[in-house]
Amino acid sequence: MKKAKIDKDKCVGCGACLAHCPQNAIVMTVGWLSKVQSEKCIGCGKCVEICHKKAPILQEIEV
Repeated sequence: MKKAKIDKDKCVGCGACLAHCPQNAIVMTVGWLSKVQSEKCIGCGKCVEICHKKAPILQEIEV
């Protein structure tokens, strides 16, 4: 199973991934960086597709 993770070094806090997540699994942190709530993420990859900075990545996780 894959889940999204945000590369903090690439995130510019634009919110595009947050707006396109169908599960509302992405939130904005205090420092204006996106963060994935892994318990809500279904690994659809919509955040990866929309991000112009390529900050979100899908990672394989063990279940």
